[in-house]
Amino acid sequence: MRVEAASLDRNARSAARLRREARSAVAFTCQLRVGAGPWRVASMVDLSCEGFRLAWLPDCAVGKTLWVRIPGIEARLATVRWRDDRGVGCQFDRPLHQAVIDFLSRATNR
Repeated sequence: MRVEAASLDRNARSAARLRREARSAVAFTCQLRVGAGPWRVASMVDLSCEGFRLAWLPDCAVGKTLWVRIPGIEARLATVRWRDDRGVGCQFDRPLHQAVIDFLSRATNR
């Protein structure tokens, strides 16, 4: 079952309550492509099987789809689910495997 997220005034406590799974802290650069626009660089700050949080993504509304290239894996389709002063939360169209999350988390924390 896929839960659709709404654009909310969010704080750390409410975000943790709404989250279905734990996120792994990461710190790496990824590439994004919104619609047919150009690829651009963004900073990913956390990651889970279901989605990720970017530090910042201008001009991208909740509900917008985008492609994300995470180092070492194929480009994935995702949808912007929320945005607030802590960043922009996106949900993958197809979840990542937990082994991928573990690998990327270890690689970023070396």
